[in-house]
Amino acid sequence: MIFLLTIFFQGGSPTISKDFNNSSSREIIQQLSGGEKEQIKLLLRQGKKIEAIKICRSLTGCGLKNAKEMVEKLEREI
Repeated sequence: MIFLLTIFFQGGSPTISKDFNNSSSREIIQQLSGGEKEQIKLLLRQGKKIEAIKICRSLTGCGLKNAKEMVEKLEREI
């Protein structure tokens, strides 16, 4: 499954059209589509936590800490 996101470049740094930058990991999880959550959970079931964090960051544009927290919350749902 391929996810397409529109990335806009402003001031030299990429931002995602969804506004995740000032959100908690719980709020970010609620805003992800079911397919995006399932993609992350699939990677977790395969033991690919680092890859899941990378995908999470690319889908949301959030920082490493928030992405790690979000992935760990999704991991607890498995």
